[in-house]
Amino acid sequence: MKLIIAEKPSVAGEIAKVVGATKNEKGYKSGNNYLVSWCVGHLIELSPPEAYSETYKTWNLADLPILPRADSYRTMVSPGTRDQFEIVKELMHRADVDELIEATDAGREGELIFRLVYEQAGCTKPFSRLWISSMEEKSIRDGLASVRPSSDYDSLYYAARCRQRADWVYGMNLTRLYTKLYQNAGTLNCGRVQTPTVNLIVQRSKDIKDFKSTTYYNLIAELASDDLHFEARTRADSSERAEELIRLCAGRTGTVTDIKEENKTENPPALYDLTTLQRDANRLLGYSAQQTLDLAQTLYEKKLSTYPRTDSRYLTTDMTGSTKILIDGLQDNGFFEVLNLKNYDFNSINVENVINDGKVSDHHALLPTVLLTPETYQELPTAEKNIIALITFRLLSAVYAPYRYMTTKVALDIEGVTFDAAGKTVLDAGFRNIVNCMKAFLKKGAEEQDKEQILPALQEGGQYTAKAVRKEEKKTQPPKPYTEDTLLSAMETCGKDIEDEAFRAAMKDRGLGSPATRAGIIENIIKTGYIIRDGNKLLPTDKAVQFMGVVVDQIKQPDLTAEWEYQLAEIQRGNLTEAEFMLGIYDFIWKFTKACLTALENGDLKAAFTERRSQQPSLGACPNCGGDVVKGKFGAYCAKKCGMNVSRIMGAELSDSQIKNLLAGKKILLKGLTSKKGGTYDVYLIPEGVEPYSYVKADGTTVSGHQFKFKKEFPKKEK
Repeated sequence: MKLIIAEKPSVAGEIAKVVGATKNEKGYKSGNNYLVSWCVGHLIELSPPEAYSETYKTWNLADLPILPRADSYRTMVSPGTRDQFEIVKELMHRADVDELIEATDAGREGELIFRLVYEQAGCTKPFSRLWISSMEEKSIRDGLASVRPSSDYDSLYYAARCRQRADWVYGMNLTRLYTKLYQNAGTLNCGRVQTPTVNLIVQRSKDIKDFKSTTYYNLIAELASDDLHFEARTRADSSERAEELIRLCAGRTGTVTDIKEENKTENPPALYDLTTLQRDANRLLGYSAQQTLDLAQTLYEKKLSTYPRTDSRYLTTDMTGSTKILIDGLQDNGFFEVLNLKNYDFNSINVENVINDGKVSDHHALLPTVLLTPETYQELPTAEKNIIALITFRLLSAVYAPYRYMTTKVALDIEGVTFDAAGKTVLDAGFRNIVNCMKAFLKKGAEEQDKEQILPALQEGGQYTAKAVRKEEKKTQPPKPYTEDTLLSAMETCGKDIEDEAFRAAMKDRGLGSPATRAGIIENIIKTGYIIRDGNKLLPTDKAVQFMGVVVDQIKQPDLTAEWEYQLAEIQRGNLTEAEFMLGIYDFIWKFTKACLTALENGDLKAAFTERRSQQPSLGACPNCGGDVVKGKFGAYCAKKCGMNVSRIMGAELSDSQIKNLLAGKKILLKGLTSKKGGTYDVYLIPEGVEPYSYVKADGTTVSGHQFKFKKEFPKKEK
């Protein structure tokens, strides 16, 4: 009997269909000499310090540092995990199970999930590894036909286990340390990746606050000769100088002193990895990184897209033929018509654009699958439709023709003052046609047109009259606050300024966090009160600003993460042992903790936090009592605590912009709500005052408050 262990029930279900395990059992499926079970994500976790001793329930500086024991793992306490672990454990030990296959997600975390269960269950049976990137039947069959020895992934597991234990030691000790050092600040969560991420946002806020804008002036000369008209520009640093140049140049003759023409080519973008998909979904659709990850995971489990937690934007050579077949299939089944692409030629695509074996590690780039059809697409909720459309448009853009254009730069002399004119002529819009179709499809408008004018035919020595010269006052602009789009980019590229060459190289293709964890990191720094969402902007709270003011550079800069990533990669390559890595971590935590405690004893600790106060921006006036509605840990609430509920409506969590519109008396659109019959629908909600509510909780207590009254309006269906 073969036992296959997947990471999630949905994945196990797809594998079970392929192998013929069609009988439903409690916690697994059986049939055709197969048992297929699952882990429900992580079933095993590192025990908290209080599991070692009751004394650790109270946080004390004298107890630090706390290091994990060898037997420090336990079954997770979340609902259902203990029962599922017992089922998997029993299946592993069944006498008739003679072959075990690990089928958790193909990556570092997936490896950790299975191995911890395997070890906690005390299983010693040999096992093989299924490593696939798609839930399509063919991919599963091919993977099962070529399972690999578990020993091929031992070093991956060692690196995963080291990462987990090191993060536990780091986060648990430093969170307790800083929380006790600055006791009036509340809990100060500290993490190897989380803290540098908070620092990015705090530093950006400081740069904006400290920015000193300067004024300058653009001078635009309107030049003409016969039927030729164009504009040329120069710059002045003061209004007086601008007025002087206008008097000098207006009505005078300008002479062309130089012309440069250059043909340029812009190649199509690479395919999506998870981070670039999250960035585009945030920029174009307003989805959070976590929402995008969840949607992509659902599409993967529905077999409509490939594995989402990928850091690669390319495919391998052996995928060249299947990718062409995929594109032909999408065209033949009518999906191009759904995307309004039927008028474009995909017969001469260049799949080689996206082939690069050297840039594919665990998983290739995100792709739609051959199961994506007009019919399967129409069954999806709106948000899933948008994500699969983005993935498909990116595939088609990536294999399309380059964007080709010609630039022209002209220099003119007007009374000794140099004016410059720039123009651009599009020779072949290429893949930008697909990008514009994508934006039109998502109702985001076409791509911004190039601002350069189309210059007429000019010649060196040609003379043109400056019929008018006008000035435009401009100001230098501060950096913009981070959005999830730009923060993901900063996290991805973080570390490029690290001095150590080896550590900088380790961060080059990784940055802060991984594609699979960045969304969770962003959600966590919001949940722990360091960051708030203001519309699409991410802003630091007073707590974050003060924390970054007292935490040392060693903790808030990315250098430590870079060093860890370098060493974890060395473990995967077999050049470093787990013991060597963990001894380094323990040594760091021990020395750092003792240095902070010594500074406390000597009075050298940085100044304590000021009294905490809310600096949350108001989202609007409470319709019940007139107080400010602000964001809290569990959603938006009335600061006067009148009981007005403005966080969730009809089961949907509201965005800040939706809350602002409701408070302003404007209607909002809720998308993808689930009906009683299991379908989805969209609805407009129009606020019509407030009404009281109350309900009895399971413990018998009564909860009451106020909520919006609404008039519902359903969007008109497109014909």
